[in-house]
Amino acid sequence: MLWLAYQITGNLVVTALVLSVQYVIYAVTFIAGPFIDRVADKRWVYLFVYPIEAATLVVVGLAIRSGSLTIVLLLSAVVVTALLDDFWWTAENTVPPMLVEKEGLLVANGLMTASGGGSSIAGYSIGAVLLIIVGPSGGAFLFALLLVAATLLIAPVALRSATTSERRLLSNFLEGWSFLGRGEGRPLLQLGAVLAAEGLFLAAPPLLITSFSNRLFSNPSETYGILFTAYVVGILVGGLAIGQANPKRHIGTLLVGAVALQAAGLALALLFVPTTSLDAAAWFVVGVATSVPSTIIYAFLQGTTPSETLGRAVSNLYIFPGIASAVGAVGFGALSTVLPPLSFGYAIVLGLLLAGAAIASVPFVWRLRF
Repeated sequence: MLWLAYQITGNLVVTALVLSVQYVIYAVTFIAGPFIDRVADKRWVYLFVYPIEAATLVVVGLAIRSGSLTIVLLLSAVVVTALLDDFWWTAENTVPPMLVEKEGLLVANGLMTASGGGSSIAGYSIGAVLLIIVGPSGGAFLFALLLVAATLLIAPVALRSATTSERRLLSNFLEGWSFLGRGEGRPLLQLGAVLAAEGLFLAAPPLLITSFSNRLFSNPSETYGILFTAYVVGILVGGLAIGQANPKRHIGTLLVGAVALQAAGLALALLFVPTTSLDAAAWFVVGVATSVPSTIIYAFLQGTTPSETLGRAVSNLYIFPGIASAVGAVGFGALSTVLPPLSFGYAIVLGLLLAGAAIASVPFVWRLRF
């Protein structure tokens, strides 16, 4: 979607606005929480959402093939898929406690991140891999086919909650926000601030790779695919590594360290332009760092939140990084118009270092464990 937006308009600001719309819709994930907590068998969420997303992608693929894809149609597809993402993503974050004990939650989340389900960024990255192999229209069709396959795979798998909320939707909605304000849930608001500081830069890698590929390399399409492929491999490796290490007692250290590693990887990416192989290695490092916060934080929520309110706690908390990501996308898009590509990148590095320092200054971060 990101690549297509740039190809249609040739404008990184418009591309950033498309990305911002997606993040704004992710920020209202809290609308899904009350529904998810009422569904006893979570597989029905997937069986409803995946086919609609697949149909939307088929429409996009056909429009690309016929040459009729417009920014309005593309934006409409982004809105539909992002809204549906809110529901399966919330359901997904309630599933691990049904399948594994508390000791295995980080392992489960590491595997989920590695498979591309743990973060929204993984979706962009996998899309870039498809772009390299089969092109934009083929990528849309193949993604739709994979969603159909996922629907068939999830159909026989029972994902039943031990407890579900029996209240009405409005009561469920209000109770979810009330939980965050009570003593047991109030510390999660501090975690929301940490997520916001980290989420502000969630849009940076997609925008930087798009900008670098089109403005600093001689073969934009090939370079874009290679750099994003390296980035997604980093996400896969990072998710698996966190799951294998299972560092439940060192969450704060890893959160701060991940932001620092992301800044270091980006600095290397700037240094290695325009050598594609070295630049890809640097984006691999950024991908590893990107996978860490979401893997750790959502495992922490699953391990510390009552199952009957988990869907609402996860979805309500996402409003913080969701809004921050939308603001970051718009801000970075505007910044890219007034700064040369490399200066734009160095500004992001500086921002990441400041965000890391802000996260490190929160005492609550260093007490996170489960």
